[in-house]
Amino acid sequence: MEACRCLKLQTCQDFEICISDDCSTDGRSEELQQLLRESQIPFSYRRQEKNRRYDGNLRTAIGLASGEYCLLMGNDDCLAEDTTLESLRAILRSHPQTGVAITNFKDFASGRITRRIVRTSNLGGGPRVAVRSFRNVSFVSGVFFRRDRAQAHATDRWDGSEMYQMYIASRIIAEGYDLLELDTVAVRKDMAIPGESVDTYANRPRLDPCPIVERKTTLLQLGALVSDAIRPYAGKLLAWYEVQILLQVLLFTYPFCVLEARRAQSWKYAVGSCLGMRPKNLFSQMHFRPLQRWFLRGVFFAVTCAALVVPISFFDACQPKLFAISKSILRRV
Repeated sequence: MEACRCLKLQTCQDFEICISDDCSTDGRSEELQQLLRESQIPFSYRRQEKNRRYDGNLRTAIGLASGEYCLLMGNDDCLAEDTTLESLRAILRSHPQTGVAITNFKDFASGRITRRIVRTSNLGGGPRVAVRSFRNVSFVSGVFFRRDRAQAHATDRWDGSEMYQMYIASRIIAEGYDLLELDTVAVRKDMAIPGESVDTYANRPRLDPCPIVERKTTLLQLGALVSDAIRPYAGKLLAWYEVQILLQVLLFTYPFCVLEARRAQSWKYAVGSCLGMRPKNLFSQMHFRPLQRWFLRGVFFAVTCAALVVPISFFDACQPKLFAISKSILRRV
């Protein structure tokens, strides 16, 4: 509700609002639509007949769009400034071959900026660029898609992955449309509204007792999802790209998830998550040569050990530097 109310303040009003309601239970759908009607901003609103979860719901919202670009926004995020859309529209018009554009964001309460983009640049397109950049769209808000390409590549193959935007971004870039990285803060995330809260993994109760059992998460699908996105354009380099994809997942995304599982739940819960990511599961949807498999197994076991034993306080202290190092490495790939 508040996110839509903020859109009325934008200096650029040449946009439409597309909302897919995934069977919300707060009873405020009519109130929201009345707010949109009063704003006089064109909008499309569709309520799902049954819960489709994140991927299907995002695909529906994109399917409602009719403009040149879709700006993806979470339901608890808002634009950073009243002039955000005006400035971003001008930038996109000066880069007509853009297929995907990625911006930065800051925390609503603290103002802390997360720079997933460290320098404004047009990286071009192709599978190599997609492989290098897919992790930058793990947070959905502040990402632009070329609308016609996003709709053309719509698929339900990865429903349940909770990373539909990563598939679409990788597919659009891999087919040759430019990736535009913008070192500008476009989004304020996690709006804090008195009396309202958003369900997150960090707020869920701890399991007690917590047995050590295999816990498969959506992270298990990430490598295969990106591989599927670039496959039609990768040619003979697909196997090499798949190694690069999994290396990024194992070196950057996976250890962070293990440490967060330790923080939000327990060490035993984190061990279960590690068991869910073990190589026999991780390789099930991808095809590697024996030497590549042994190499990736070695990386998995080394990272797993580190993520389970490194003190969380030490990780928190080092996180900004580790983040900067990861960005620096990827810019040289």
